[in-house]
Amino acid sequence: MKNIKLHILGSCSGTEPFPGRHHTSVALELSNGLYFLDAGECSSYTAHLLGLDLLKTRGIFISHCHMDHVGGLGNLLWTIRKLSVIQRRVPLADTIHTYIPYLESYEGILQSLQYTEDDFRCDYSHEGHKIQDGLLYCSPWDDLSIEAIHNHHLAHKEGQPYRSFSFRIRTQGRTIFYSGDTALSDLAYTVPENCDLLMMETGHHQVPEVCRYLRTLDQKIGRLVFLHHGVKVLADPAGAALEAAQLWGENSVIAEDGMTIIL
Repeated sequence: MKNIKLHILGSCSGTEPFPGRHHTSVALELSNGLYFLDAGECSSYTAHLLGLDLLKTRGIFISHCHMDHVGGLGNLLWTIRKLSVIQRRVPLADTIHTYIPYLESYEGILQSLQYTEDDFRCDYSHEGHKIQDGLLYCSPWDDLSIEAIHNHHLAHKEGQPYRSFSFRIRTQGRTIFYSGDTALSDLAYTVPENCDLLMMETGHHQVPEVCRYLRTLDQKIGRLVFLHHGVKVLADPAGAALEAAQLWGENSVIAEDGMTIIL
């Protein structure tokens, strides 16, 4: 089994700017591709400085269209093109796919990019996909599938499409869950039955209540990584880490920008 690496590019929720942290983004690095879970501000900046090859990007998955999750998307696409020009090589993927609840948001970003250098002409293509429940992506290059399942972070009206999603990621026999922003009660049906690593937001929940709620579920959960931090965790990350360790054990992590988690 080859290493599965999860790079924390941004660990902050949609607060005011906070020292040492940026808005939410995680890069999943596999042997033959790089896959982004949300694209908050500075996601491409942090990824590049961590030594990740952005030209390995194959897919970008946006949980919902709030600015702390989508604010760096345009810059990510721009930086990929910039590196392609500077390094005189094209990305691994002929097409970079972006999965997003609102195609209008994606199309607006692409329209803005058309007024940047060289009218954003690329030697590869871009394609947007509207997220719906079910299998989103299956990679023929990496043993990877990504499934979307709606949550109730954003109000939903009967007959209207859901606007916020969590992701179930399966690769090399491992299962990863990325909560996005979510209602706590959603976890009863969104978390897969066997979950090797669960990434859970603290922007709308506190560490103790999450740990206690997860303990009531039937799902088998391994490592628990907290990210998308709200003001309580931001004010005292060491205290949050102690709470998590007391209630979940040594398999708990309070994410920091630049951290890499290996499965």
